[in-house]
Amino acid sequence: MAQKDFLSERLEEASRTASERMIRIYTDFYEPNLQHIIEREMGRYPSADCTFFGGHEYTERKMLCVHPRGEAPSVEDYPIDCVQIDLPKKCGIAHPDVLGAVLSLGIERDQTGDITVRDGLVQLFVSRPIGQLVSDELTRIGKWEVSPRLASAGEVKVYEPNFSETSVIIPSMRIDALIHSVYRLSRSEAAAFVKGEKVFINHESVTKPGRDVREGDIVSVRSKGRFIVERVAGQTKKGNIKIDVKKFS
Repeated sequence: MAQKDFLSERLEEASRTASERMIRIYTDFYEPNLQHIIEREMGRYPSADCTFFGGHEYTERKMLCVHPRGEAPSVEDYPIDCVQIDLPKKCGIAHPDVLGAVLSLGIERDQTGDITVRDGLVQLFVSRPIGQLVSDELTRIGKWEVSPRLASAGEVKVYEPNFSETSVIIPSMRIDALIHSVYRLSRSEAAAFVKGEKVFINHESVTKPGRDVREGDIVSVRSKGRFIVERVAGQTKKGNIKIDVKKFS
């Protein structure tokens, strides 16, 4: 509740300033669930609006811009730096290692967007001018020496999400039943994730294990991952439901 109150106060102030001074206000990077909340909150302010961008079209964490209604920025206007790092072969560096190294420089998590580790390359998005700080000061990730560089717009790698397709059999369309099958948890563990406010359907927090899901729903489970309910493929002879799922990796 405190986080939502703080967010509402920031949005109110930014909306008033943007509409009165006719300027665009760029703030932090937000996860998809908070982007959804912000968009809903912005409906309270008829003279202001908001847009998000995170570096390319498939990023999840995106920077917020609050602006006068009808004055949305172009993607080139967002003050976002892209930093790229060539990794040593077989170093085993992963997302948590990169994030820890970046935060150790005194950078706040809200100032960082997506971090991708793929094909021997780290790509991370940060608020400008923090990219220069990362480029100058980040010399190691774990035991490995690294040489970050600022990437131009033309050098940004646009990575589409990877996913695997699978099918699960569940007794009902309840969210806890689906999480139980997709992530091979016990039913009590699945329910605990929901009750612990760690589950989101279409970026909205879900707290009731009995909440039903539908085709097309995007389900996020904090610390576990994200998947799409692609299709209800039919019923088994015992009356259970077969669901086709796209699981992001």
